Amino acid sequence: MSIFPKRAIRGNTVTVHWNITLPAGMESAVCPFVRIGINSPGGKQHMLFEEHVLLLPSTAAVAPASVETSGTFQYLNKHTPLLVLASYLTAPQQREKLVEVLTNLQNGRHYYFSWPVPPDAAPGKYILLSEMYIDGSVKHSGTATEDFFYIEQLNISTGEGGEVVIHNPGPEPVPAKLITYIAGYHQRPYTLQVFFIAPGEQLPVNTAGKSVFLVYNEERITIPLHTYRQPRTLRNQQHLFLHKEKDGEQLSYVLPREGETAWRLSGPQREIWQAADGMSSAAIVREKHSAGYDEMLAQGLITEIP
Repeated sequence: MSIFPKRAIRGNTVTVHWNITLPAGMESAVCPFVRIGINSPGGKQHMLFEEHVLLLPSTAAVAPASVETSGTFQYLNKHTPLLVLASYLTAPQQREKLVEVLTNLQNGRHYYFSWPVPPDAAPGKYILLSEMYIDGSVKHSGTATEDFFYIEQLNISTGEGGEVVIHNPGPEPVPAKLITYIAGYHQRPYTLQVFFIAPGEQLPVNTAGKSVFLVYNEERITIPLHTYRQPRTLRNQQHLFLHKEKDGEQLSYVLPREGETAWRLSGPQREIWQAADGMSSAAIVREKHSAGYDEMLAQGLITEIP
């Protein structure tokens, strides 16, 4: 089985791929009862699939002459399950495993199940249930040791000394990254740390004079800690722009994709445009030239994002 993503948060959707490969020499039909589900850390079970699956005798037998001469396939073409290939590529694997994966693509039957993560889902490790009952016996997934995923949660708060505190309320460690820039110099990071936040850990982060970003959930979530609960300023991403120098003066020209309106920015307004990279707080960008900032905001040249 394959699961994507392996690390999710509340409100995400987890997709599970289940494959059953028909034996080449199967001469009689079987109709196993299949149960696919998810076991949460608290013991609750979420069933995704509980049905009988009819598997007809193998089509690997010699095909009739009419089929052989026409060149017609004996199966319905199946698109490559990218989840399977992606799972193979997540770690070093033997070539034989890849050959097995590719060989079974057409012989197998592929099922996909989606599970919307509830808004109140508890953080922790979720384990997949895979049971296939045939003639009184039960078979489990061949990848049972890897059939799990995590729901992650990190809470952000402000400490008594003004520092930002990252808290992991879950029972599993959460891999995270802290990227720090010197305030106002965002070309390259000053420091970069990759680590695990232990279960129950509260990690204080000092953001004074710095731009600090918390990255986690397989890098899908980026939280600017230095602007916690403050809006940030960003250039209008739907506008085109170019920079020119004229008579020794640096100019920026901003052009909407449609219409004939355009703006030429110089001096303070160009400074605001340059600073509106989505990394700095709106208060910092606005403090030097508040009137120009407000005008650009009203014209839609810049916007404020949470």
